[in-house]
Amino acid sequence: MFSVDNLTVVQGGKRLWDGISFSLTAGERLGISAPSGFGKTTLGRVLAQWQSATSGQILIAGKPLEKKGYCPIQLVPQHPEQSFNPYRTTGESLRDAWNPNAHWLERMVINPVWLQRRPDELSGGELARIALLRALDPRTRYLIADEVTAQLDAHVQAKIWQVLLAEAAHRPLGLIVFSHNKSLLDKVCSRIWIPEKENKASCYVKTHLGLAM
Repeated sequence: MFSVDNLTVVQGGKRLWDGISFSLTAGERLGISAPSGFGKTTLGRVLAQWQSATSGQILIAGKPLEKKGYCPIQLVPQHPEQSFNPYRTTGESLRDAWNPNAHWLERMVINPVWLQRRPDELSGGELARIALLRALDPRTRYLIADEVTAQLDAHVQAKIWQVLLAEAAHRPLGLIVFSHNKSLLDKVCSRIWIPEKENKASCYVKTHLGLAM
């Protein structure tokens, strides 16, 4: 169980999130949809321990996250180039986490040649696929995807979500999906949270999931 308890995030003097609480079980797929500037990206960074919350707790199985070692909550940001060292090849950055085989590259529609290149030599869509593969390290228990397939064409996007949904079911892997595309969230998420003003929210649980992409 991944739990967020009374989380508050203040940034630049602005209170982005005020005392929010929610939980996510392994294998569950939570969609979060809100307008640009609402603070979704900042929330993702806080949940993945990329930056600190002002107050509140993030718990795994009822315990605070360890500060050292591999973080079981992985974030793939909306701008994946931000997560790569610009002076190293993407393959070197990938292998810092784990060393997926050729079958994984095929599943994620990744040309092996891309792994020999630096981030500035690849497109946003190519980097997004490599960043997702890196985040799918077998140690990952919860994956935060921030508009990660927005730069992909429909065919590749469908393939990537098939992989993510399969991993969610079989590991099981919890998914938090940030997207403006409510049609996508309806297809891939079991629960959708729509934050509103003052962080009040409407939330609905889908009883029939259209998972075919």
